[in-house]
Amino acid sequence: MPDFYKRNKLVFLLFGIIIFIMLVGLSLRERTTSVPEQIVGDSTAVGQRIVSYPMLFIGQNLSNLVHMWDAAEENKELRSKIRGFTQLEADNYRLEKENAELRNMLKTESIASYDPEIATIIARNMDGWMNTFIINKGRTSGVKENMAVITNEGLVGRIKKAHQYSSQVELISSSAKSSKISVTLQNNGSEVFGMIDQYDDSKNLLVIDNIENNIKLKVGTSVVTSGLGGQFPKGIMIGKVKKVENDEFGLSQIAYVETAASLKDLTHVYVAMKSQAAGGW
Repeated sequence: MPDFYKRNKLVFLLFGIIIFIMLVGLSLRERTTSVPEQIVGDSTAVGQRIVSYPMLFIGQNLSNLVHMWDAAEENKELRSKIRGFTQLEADNYRLEKENAELRNMLKTESIASYDPEIATIIARNMDGWMNTFIINKGRTSGVKENMAVITNEGLVGRIKKAHQYSSQVELISSSAKSSKISVTLQNNGSEVFGMIDQYDDSKNLLVIDNIENNIKLKVGTSVVTSGLGGQFPKGIMIGKVKKVENDEFGLSQIAYVETAASLKDLTHVYVAMKSQAAGGW
C-alpha cells in the first residue's frame, strides 16, 4: 500500500489542488461584504479620488506646459532658421547677379579695340545717383581725365577727375554735364549728326534736339559717338531712338534715346584707355 501512494503521489497532489481551488471559489461567491468593510472601502475610494484627481489635473497641465515650452523653443529655432534662409537667399541673389555681370564683362570682343581697363564702382551718392560715381582705378593704372567709361552694352560716361588710386566718373545722364556729346544717328544707311545736351528725368531718356524736319528719323535708330570734338572715341554705342517728336515751335525734331547700358544698376565698368583709331585720342 505504501508503494501505491509513492507511485501515485503526483496524482494525489493535483487532485488536492483542484479541490482547494473549488473550495476557495465557493467561499468567495457566498461571502458577503459587511457594512464596516463597505464604509472603509468607500472611504478609501473617495480619498483616492480626492488625491488622484488634483494630481491628475496637475500632471496633465504640467505636461501641457512642457509641450508649450518645447513648441515655443522649436518655433524660436525655426524663426531663426527662416531669418537665416532669407539672408542666404539675398546673398545668393547678389552673388548670382555679380557672377552674371562678371561673365558678361569677359565678353570684351566688341570693345577690345579700346584697350579696356576693368574697374569696380566703390562709391555712389544717392543724391547724385544719375550724375557721378567713384571707381577704384586712378592715375597709377593709367587713367586720365576725359577718358570714356563704357560697358559691353555701350557708353556710360567719362572720367571727370582722376586721382592716384580712384577716379570720379561723370555719367552721360548727368544734369551737370560740362559739355554736350557729339553723336551720329545711323538712320537707314545714312549718318545724321546731332548733340546730346540733356537727360529727361521724367522719361529716363537722353535728348537730341535740333534735328532737321526733312530727315525721316525712325524709332529704333542706333545712336553712337561721332568722335568729333575729341571728347569720346568714335563709334561707341550709346543707345537707340525711343521716340521722335517736333519741338514746341515745329521747326525741328527731337529724338529721345534710350541708353543701351543700364545707368542705374552698375557695379563694374571699363575705362577706354585709347580710342578705336590707331592714333589714340
